[in-house]
Amino acid sequence: MINSIYNKIWEYSPEINNPSAYLQLQRLTRQLINIYNNEGRLEENPFTPTTRRKLSLPRVELEYLLKDQTCMVTGGLGCVGSCLVNKLLELGVRQVVIVDKRHYTGITSINRNKIVYIEADIRDLSTLEAAFQAYQPAYVFHTAAQRNPGYAEHNIVETVSTNVLGTLNVVKTCEKTPSVKQCVFSSTGKSSRYYTNEVYSATKKICEFIFDTYAKQSSVIYSMVRFTHILENSLMDMELRNLWNANFSSIHSPGKYVTAQNVVEAADLLLNSLIHSEKNKCNFLIVRNLEWPVESLEVALFYIKQSERDIPVIFKGNPIGYSEKFFRGQLNWANPEELNLLINVYENKSLSYNKAGDIIISRISSTEPEVLEQALYELQKVEGELQTKECLLIELKKLVRASLLHVDREDTLNILKWGLQPEYLFSQGATMADYGSTVPLLMDSLNNLNVSYCVASTF
Repeated sequence: MINSIYNKIWEYSPEINNPSAYLQLQRLTRQLINIYNNEGRLEENPFTPTTRRKLSLPRVELEYLLKDQTCMVTGGLGCVGSCLVNKLLELGVRQVVIVDKRHYTGITSINRNKIVYIEADIRDLSTLEAAFQAYQPAYVFHTAAQRNPGYAEHNIVETVSTNVLGTLNVVKTCEKTPSVKQCVFSSTGKSSRYYTNEVYSATKKICEFIFDTYAKQSSVIYSMVRFTHILENSLMDMELRNLWNANFSSIHSPGKYVTAQNVVEAADLLLNSLIHSEKNKCNFLIVRNLEWPVESLEVALFYIKQSERDIPVIFKGNPIGYSEKFFRGQLNWANPEELNLLINVYENKSLSYNKAGDIIISRISSTEPEVLEQALYELQKVEGELQTKECLLIELKKLVRASLLHVDREDTLNILKWGLQPEYLFSQGATMADYGSTVPLLMDSLNNLNVSYCVASTF
């Protein structure tokens, strides 16, 4: 019955502005709410457990580390950045320098006199260098980014220049500033994909290669965290919470699940990265217990029910930036009790936990410095939207190919076995072609593992 309702909603969704279709969608939505309600799925917000979750924070160690230090936060006016700024002030830093391109209206804090604001874009290298020179930060938290995956697909030059080249500016400036002890980067769980054709994910994955490469050769400690959907900053959740002013609620599709964390967890993860870091190694941190993913349709129905308005839900399909199919081989099925969507099979090799057991610490599969240097050179000189996307994906493919030369052959075989299991492909209505370049890259790497590396510029 529920599949029949889904099919009808798909049928009527394109006609949402047609009065008769709208009435049908209202009726179908009421039916879904009744079904989900009877199953006990709408008694509370599906994300309530996420809002209550807390991470351990080694406060004594952090206070010792940060006391009277100057910290810099790029993107410090954002959701995560502003939460982090307040936490840094609570931990006794001397001052926090916020670098953000947005207009500063003030951060609610009893220590406002310790906040310095510099209105600047991380793509402006000279202004960034001047800020570092003037304030000599010891710890840098790089949270500034273009974070909207859908926007990224239509604004490719802006996304690449901000996320990749802006990050390169931050790292280069850290290298030139003697006071900098450590730089922490906020990445995304999407970077755990072996390869991606999506612009936002590709830029963040290259940023991880930048941090990992610099870490191996620098006196500065580089570390990273990976976030999933942050509730207070989630584009999906913000749209669903504003149903009081909407005539309908649109989601991508039924059966679309998301993991989430709260903003305090995100800030605490960044702070934990200061403790769980190593010289000449770029560790990344993720929340260990993310719980079971939540269906976006369930969240939409909950908000519709709460609004007490008779508005329909519609399905709009997966737009570009959100359309890549999940590759089952991303997860380590040898240990199903510890599955986590933010870490892939190769990265499980160096997995460890913090003392409290609520944070996973690991490292990415490194690429070759020469390949990264060439990729950044190509991205700096390319022009045009389509040309930039083409360049981005070509260079990412080279970086991934280089990283696969140093992984365990058995891991690659398991990844392909788990990802291409016939029963799974059949149940998902998927084929090998749905995974784009990922499967060919993995298969090709099996012929090149344990062979001395030479840079290849062709495919």
